[in-house]
Amino acid sequence: MKRSAFFMVAIFFSLFLFSCEKEENITAAELPQPAKDFISTHFTTATITSIQKEKEISGTSYDVFLNNGTTLDFNADGECTDIDGKTNKLPDSVLPAQVLTYVQTNHATEFIVGWEKDGNNQEVELNNGLELKFDQNYNFISLDQ
Repeated sequence: MKRSAFFMVAIFFSLFLFSCEKEENITAAELPQPAKDFISTHFTTATITSIQKEKEISGTSYDVFLNNGTTLDFNADGECTDIDGKTNKLPDSVLPAQVLTYVQTNHATEFIVGWEKDGNNQEVELNNGLELKFDQNYNFISLDQ
């Protein structure tokens, strides 16, 4: 009996969580101003193909898709939290100078195709698949293959 009650509660909770999530397509005009400024500053040759606004229990976020294949994620305040360039080199201007210098010094033949802010840490992905993690002061922490 306890098992079936637990199972019913788990199903109800799962349905509640999924019902709270909502995705909708929006226009660039509906993006927070900091997100619009970020895109126009750092991705001058790309255009926005679509934007998804996601509402979840944890808050609102925006997924922006560019015509060059790059995807950018922004939080509710318009702060960039993730950039996935797929195989495209990210513009140097989107990266903290210390992170860029570390990559240019220690991985001179590679370039950055992804960047993510993960709490206080930051992670970059190189075109060879390596992932480098940096702390809040941009000091190198670890390497994942």
